[in-house]
Amino acid sequence: MGQVWRSGEYDQGMATLYLSGGGLGRSAHAWPEALQWLAAQPGTLLLASIASDDDRQARTLQQLLANVGREATLISHLPQDSAEPTTLFLCGGDATRLLGQPERVRELRSALTAPNLTIVADSASAMALGRRAASCTCGGHAIRVTSGIGALGSWSVLAHAIGGNDERLADLADAALPNGGPRLALPVGAAVEVLGLGSRTSGEPGGLDFRSTSWSQASAHRSDAR
Repeated sequence: MGQVWRSGEYDQGMATLYLSGGGLGRSAHAWPEALQWLAAQPGTLLLASIASDDDRQARTLQQLLANVGREATLISHLPQDSAEPTTLFLCGGDATRLLGQPERVRELRSALTAPNLTIVADSASAMALGRRAASCTCGGHAIRVTSGIGALGSWSVLAHAIGGNDERLADLADAALPNGGPRLALPVGAAVEVLGLGSRTSGEPGGLDFRSTSWSQASAHRSDAR
């Protein structure tokens, strides 16, 4: 497995992180609650396609935001720090492709430590942050699995999940963890805020956790029986 964040490695300030299961940016009616929330965020709004060479999601989302009077800028490199409040939306694609690009991974790790940054990791970008990560899951087909960034402690994430019993959750099991480790299933339209990101107890009881957002259309499902 690649480099995994260790307890206490990032304690001096972290980004605010949201994970979404997919669906934002397809059309104005696909997920209006999320679009309204994103448009209302203060400061600069940045859009990045880090898990794909295809920037259609970013450009569609940029146009949808423009339609409601919100400017958003497409970027090719992630901000490493920010003196002012900034929101960064990470588009979907293929998590395994993202993880195969060391420079992209370094940028993402660094962005997660920027205290004035709010990050919304959508679909593949959300999955890449987990302990184990799957390739594109939007078609319901078989997936490839690789080691993720490990920014969520022991947790792995399945975006575009078909409920909490999605058979692909088993593919994300980590043999080194009891019962394969905890896993979070995010259907399309589901979004959670990550609590305790970078805390000393990240990945342990009472440490890193997830909270459903007010703009979530669907429920997330977790494997740790809470």
